Amino acid sequence: MTFEVRKGNKVIGVTELEFGDPPMGFVYGEFKPTSFYQKLDSKTEYALFKRGGNLHILTEFITIVDNSEGMGEESIEVTILISSAEEYERYFKHHLNNYNNQFN
Repeated sequence: MTFEVRKGNKVIGVTELEFGDPPMGFVYGEFKPTSFYQKLDSKTEYALFKRGGNLHILTEFITIVDNSEGMGEESIEVTILISSAEEYERYFKHHLNNYNNQFN
């Protein structure tokens, strides 16, 4: 599943959010910026959406770590704290399943 990080009505980047830490409520992954992305932009207005629609996923915060200057575009990562366990399970159940399968 692909997700969009938006600032206002502009998509500043996309991510697959390939990794997760369910007990902590985090998801993270590679961030692919669009032309609207600005490295030193304010993070307080970022929002997460399922790609191709207006399905807003509630978050506590979104952080983008941009090491692209020295390492290239592929070294931009996004880390997101999802607002609730219910929201996490709704959109990131595969991370929850992978975590739980470690103990079976």
